[in-house]
Amino acid sequence: MTAVVCPNGHTSGDPEWCDTCGTPIGGSADPSPAAVPAAVEVVAVSGGAATDCPHCGSLNDGGNLFCEQCGYDFTTGQAPPQPTVIDPPEQPAVILDSAVKWVVVVEVDPIWFALKGSLADQPCPPASSSTVALTQHTALVGRSSQSRDIHPEIALDGDTGVSRRHAQLVRDGDDLVVIDLSSTNGTYVVSSGGEPSDDSPAVVAGLSTPLKDGDRVYVGAWSRLTIRRT
Repeated sequence: MTAVVCPNGHTSGDPEWCDTCGTPIGGSADPSPAAVPAAVEVVAVSGGAATDCPHCGSLNDGGNLFCEQCGYDFTTGQAPPQPTVIDPPEQPAVILDSAVKWVVVVEVDPIWFALKGSLADQPCPPASSSTVALTQHTALVGRSSQSRDIHPEIALDGDTGVSRRHAQLVRDGDDLVVIDLSSTNGTYVVSSGGEPSDDSPAVVAGLSTPLKDGDRVYVGAWSRLTIRRT
């Protein structure tokens, strides 16, 4: 094929359009060669038709062996290797350094069982008591579940009226609040020295309820959490 020269001085094998800049052969010179669309220039330089990558869809020069965007191998059809995702390191629990210490006394309360015992599938268990120190910023109240990876700091596994993620105790400086986590049977707070009754209202789910020394948090069918400040 006879080579021709376009008005911009490029040698072209196409007698109608310049292979380099796309100017019509025999036309006037393009005063702004840089304005020629990039896609036209890519096709001319490669000597082949531009093609879409079947892996990522990016437009590639017809002569490319690999996709410039994702590395897809046009020759073998092999997809690019996937990057290895490394999980970020587990963040350590926030340990509080405060002169004020809070503990929770966990007990079985027969009075609460008389009000809410229908939530359980068993009789009220014998009296028991345990104490949990609140050393972290938050403490989950609920029932453990290995399959769901739920491990509450205050585990009430025997009380089936307690939700898996029932409530949360949160320390804000020297203050302590309880937040109901949209539990099935609610969270109730009774001031120090008081006893629960049928009229005791549940706290509003998702909102912080301040706690004072001696306040009692009732959950489930028989569980009473007495808050102590030391």
